[in-house]
Amino acid sequence: MDIKKIVEYQKVDSKLFQLERQLNQSVNKQKCAQLSAIARDSQAKSAKLEEQASQIAKEIQDLFKIADQNKLKIKEILAQDVEKMSVEQIDAALALREKLMQNLAILDKKATKLAELANSVLSEFNKTKVNYKNAGEKYKEYKEAYDKEVSEISPKVQELQKELRELAKVVDAKLLEEYKKRRHDRIFPVFVSLNNKCCGGCHMEVPASSLSKLEKEGILVCENCRRVIYKD
Repeated sequence: MDIKKIVEYQKVDSKLFQLERQLNQSVNKQKCAQLSAIARDSQAKSAKLEEQASQIAKEIQDLFKIADQNKLKIKEILAQDVEKMSVEQIDAALALREKLMQNLAILDKKATKLAELANSVLSEFNKTKVNYKNAGEKYKEYKEAYDKEVSEISPKVQELQKELRELAKVVDAKLLEEYKKRRHDRIFPVFVSLNNKCCGGCHMEVPASSLSKLEKEGILVCENCRRVIYKD
């Protein structure tokens, strides 16, 4: 089994791996992700605040409607001709008027609290809009910077990918399959040499029985890190 070709393939892929990691760890990319999250959160929060404001407005409208009904009843009581009423009717009318006045006072307090809450919601909504706008503007800046990074690295990536495609034509198919499977799982390097009876990747000692298998088959999958061990 020719290990040299897959090791050569891995050396080229290592350069590609470094470029991929450079892009993945880019501060600009991380900032874009953070700002996108802020924008999404701001949108969700704005929607909730709008819903809350709508509910508050409805509650205030309902209070005003009840207050108007009470005022109308008070007006009707005041419009009555007391000369045609008995003492009991007058007392009942006065008691009802007093109760209606108390109701109006309670409704007024509720309306005041709702108005304060509405102002608080509006203030929070405006802050959220500002946060969303700022996040969008900053995102644009970092996205442009990240796109510039990508455009600078892309030619190198394409060159390495082309080189890998050529090497893949001469690499043992089974070895290449094993390589790509582990590469996809973010195991890198995939192929490591045996070093003083230890895995060249995780440095765990290889059991004697496994060393015999390595001698016989030329490669061995590490039980600890899943890398493929070969012997120089």
